[in-house]
Amino acid sequence: MNLMNLFGGGGIGLNTPLSSLDSRTIREIVKLSTAYCTETFGVNRRKRTEFTVSIRKQTGGDPAYGQYCPVENRMTIFYNHCPRVKQLVQTVIHEYTHYLQPITTYYSKLLDRFGYDDHPMEEEAREFEMEYYHECWKYVKPRL
Repeated sequence: MNLMNLFGGGGIGLNTPLSSLDSRTIREIVKLSTAYCTETFGVNRRKRTEFTVSIRKQTGGDPAYGQYCPVENRMTIFYNHCPRVKQLVQTVIHEYTHYLQPITTYYSKLLDRFGYDDHPMEEEAREFEMEYYHECWKYVKPRL
């Protein structure tokens, strides 16, 4: 346990750069943010495989904060593209929202019709991340 953990997250705030945190702290923020989402939004009972979370560096493709893969039922957080704790927390909420949505059934059809920016599932995920990131952080910070 580091000294910051003794004081409920110490100086870590939503504007803290991720580059100033160690990988253990980043993992803990993601784990706690996911726990908040599970407690707040529930679980997707339609999924037959266990929901997993991966935190890694994105090395190719278009830069993204995260992604959800419905085939593997896996949320991946790309920590190297999240500049601050705020984006990390928002990304967990955003991708968790996709986990709850009927992605496999409707995502591609709606993408063809609306494109990415106006996609109803993306709009919902962006709304959730904006609406809930403060409450999520209130849940996370004292547990760090």
